[in-house]
Amino acid sequence: MGDSSDMSDIGRFLRSAEGQEYLEGFAALLLNQTIDDVEFVNQGVFVSMRLKLRGGGAMDVTMPGFDIGALREQFEDVMEREYYTDYPARTPTP
Repeated sequence: MGDSSDMSDIGRFLRSAEGQEYLEGFAALLLNQTIDDVEFVNQGVFVSMRLKLRGGGAMDVTMPGFDIGALREQFEDVMEREYYTDYPARTPTP
C-alpha cells in the first residue's frame, strides 16, 4: 500500500499530458485486440497474468487480488494443505 504522497504522484501523472499520452498509447495496444490465451506466472510475491493477443504479442498484467497477502488471506486453508503436501513429515498428528 502506498502513502498519500504516492497517491498524489499518481494523480499528477494521470493529469499530465505526458501521462495521458503514455496511457493512451498503452490503451491503443489493447483496443480491438482479442485475448487468445491467459497464462499465470509466479512472480515471487504475486501472480501475474500474461495475456496472449491474437494480433501478436503479449501483455503482462497484475491485480491486487493476486498479491501474496491477499492470496494468503483468501486461501489460508489451501496454503496450509499444500504446505503439508510439500513437507508431509511436518504434518501435525491429531
